[in-house]
Amino acid sequence: MHLQRATPRLPSRLCGLLGLWLSLLLMAVVAGHAPEAAAKSASKSKGKTKKKKAVKKKAAPARVSPVSRDVAGPTGVTSAGDLEDEEGEGDEDDGEDSDGGDPQSELEAIEREILAQPIDPGPVLVELPPVVSDPTPIDSTPRWVKHTVIPGETLGDIAKRYGVERQRLARWNNLKGDKPVLRSGKTLRVHAVNPPPQRERVEHVVKRGDDWDGVARQYGVEVAEVQTWNRRLGKSLERKEKVVLWRDPPPLVATSSTGLAAKLAQIRVPAGGVSIGRPSRGRLVRGVELPDRPDLYTRRKPEESWGSSHAITQLMAAIVRFRHETGFRRSIIIGGISRARGGRFRPHKSHQSGRDIDIRMPLTAAAEGKKHVGPGDIDWKATWQLIHAFIVSGEVEYIFLEHPLQKRVYKAAREAGVSKEQLGLWVQWPLPPKTNKGIVRHVKGHKVHFHVRVACAENEKHCVTAR
Repeated sequence: MHLQRATPRLPSRLCGLLGLWLSLLLMAVVAGHAPEAAAKSASKSKGKTKKKKAVKKKAAPARVSPVSRDVAGPTGVTSAGDLEDEEGEGDEDDGEDSDGGDPQSELEAIEREILAQPIDPGPVLVELPPVVSDPTPIDSTPRWVKHTVIPGETLGDIAKRYGVERQRLARWNNLKGDKPVLRSGKTLRVHAVNPPPQRERVEHVVKRGDDWDGVARQYGVEVAEVQTWNRRLGKSLERKEKVVLWRDPPPLVATSSTGLAAKLAQIRVPAGGVSIGRPSRGRLVRGVELPDRPDLYTRRKPEESWGSSHAITQLMAAIVRFRHETGFRRSIIIGGISRARGGRFRPHKSHQSGRDIDIRMPLTAAAEGKKHVGPGDIDWKATWQLIHAFIVSGEVEYIFLEHPLQKRVYKAAREAGVSKEQLGLWVQWPLPPKTNKGIVRHVKGHKVHFHVRVACAENEKHCVTAR
């Protein structure tokens, strides 16, 4: 018989104590790690909160830049080089950079409010401004003018042209002898009442079939004069030869309010185009495209030829008045106005609210077609008459032109008979550039074009004027 070894057993009380001790030890360990876990959990939750806040900052709505509508239609005539390079043009910035809050959001809210309102479907009617542009001189006081001698011109010819005595003309210019020889291009001083304008120099390129009689007839001058001016040419004209002529500019046409009113009545501008905000921080609501009218002007960039109904109306009315009163037939080129919804577009600082207009100054006949032009190519008499057509409308806030060039406009206005007192209200020159006076004011960058800023219309309650 096999005997089994007895297995030793712990007392049941000892086993119970051992289990209790192990339970207490485990609870102590768990309790020791709990604060550390809580701290880690708290730090994680704080990190998540910060991240959420940061995400919210990044997700804030950005300022919305105005976007131009796609413009369908004719591309117009672009003349590269006809206007000076407008890069960096110093358009006047009329205010602080911020008016508080979010200007773009405010403009968007105003735009939504206006778009929600119904508009009158009819066109804008043009009211005829008072006719104050009578070409007759305001005063008959004699004044000193300069006359440039043309080939073949004698002292007697010049005296007759200005209605002065030949002896006095010779004395004013220290000329000796009975028949002094005058060199072409020489400048003489003349003291005259209501002096005639300087004659225009024209270069005619000979075409097949041209002869002396035909060229003289085309420009309204005598054959003998044309031949005197061009002694170097032979009896027969050859193709591509240049014939130089001098002619008087077209005479001023006396203002006919009836005829002008009829022409203005033909202007049709859609209603509803509204300017909001400042010219340098604004928008255009329901922008109106400047119509394609080759008989009046050429749009340099059709995609930038949008404005308020009021501005487009005043632009067309001024050019109609200018053409009617002067008989000027050469080209007038319209530069930038605004994009379809306004807003900033380079290089301009203004032109944002549809009431700023760049206009190239009229050129002399000799400069027509030139690629690069300067102040010497500008017809200053016609420039003054075009500026005057805007001024007499009473709807222009400012006209910007560099200060040194204002002197030429001033001189042309005086030769047209405008008094010094009246010009003192209209033109900044001869006062310094920073003088706060006049409609025509200095802003850098306007050398071959001037900048018209049309005033806010009565119905444009959100349009901000600088005055």
